[in-house]
Amino acid sequence: MLFTGSRANAVTLWTGPNTNFTQFLPNPSDQLTPGVALDRGANGPLYNSVTENSPNGVTSPADTLWAFGSISNYSTLSYQTFAAIRNNAAPNLGAVLSNQPMVLQLVNEQIYISLKFTAWGEMQAGGFTYIRSTPSAAPAPSVSITNPANSAVFSAPANVHLGANATVSSGTVTNVAFFGNATSLGSATNTPFSITASNLAAGSYALTAVATAAGVSATSAVVNISVVTPVAVVLSSVAATNGVFGFNYTANPGLTYVVQNSSNFTAWLPLSTNLASNSPVHFTNGLVPNSYRFYRVGRLPNP
Repeated sequence: MLFTGSRANAVTLWTGPNTNFTQFLPNPSDQLTPGVALDRGANGPLYNSVTENSPNGVTSPADTLWAFGSISNYSTLSYQTFAAIRNNAAPNLGAVLSNQPMVLQLVNEQIYISLKFTAWGEMQAGGFTYIRSTPSAAPAPSVSITNPANSAVFSAPANVHLGANATVSSGTVTNVAFFGNATSLGSATNTPFSITASNLAAGSYALTAVATAAGVSATSAVVNISVVTPVAVVLSSVAATNGVFGFNYTANPGLTYVVQNSSNFTAWLPLSTNLASNSPVHFTNGLVPNSYRFYRVGRLPNP
């Protein structure tokens, strides 16, 4: 049987480090996957000892096809059963196989393996030796924290929404775990990868996210945040000069405050929303002649 054409759909290429395998009775077969183990007994043909008790001379080894060539060209090689190669090469199969680059296709799994026989024939009760590639190491995911921003400040006790972007070049990210100062804050198993860390006490937190894909993990860069005990908002240094009204108010740097005014203590209008950079914060507002204005300052909730 001869098989040609492209096999580029949902395939896996084993391009990991080469390993040298030798099999002869009573040595075990080469267990490639749970469904394929290559074996040979008493100078006979190859067979798949997982699903076959002996070679049938036609389709053995089951679940495999073979081609001469490089794995870099796997999608355009001409594949056939090993039995067909054996029949075409008889009685010189050893010479045909010797040191020739080949590609082994595990049909059901759509896995392609680079392989080169280095010995075949009159060994101890048959057997063979070949060099083959191994599974490629799973790629490491990449992960970064998208929320909160570095240097963000929250008032205690803080419920902080944590979010991360995590991807991997092949496969799927199956878990993103979040840590604060190396202590687990929780994890997410699906996109969007996010959790809420509840009731964080005042202090500094070094946040990291650890993404895992196919058993391989990677850690994000650190995002530093602060949780502070909020100070009472106190107004002071109230003054009106040259048509300008002003005052100071106490604040926690990094927290956000809103200044409002009203003419009747009922309808309050926001005048300024300010991310405090220092304390006290100085506020000014133009005076309106012949009118009353009342002012208040409030701290906004954590984002």
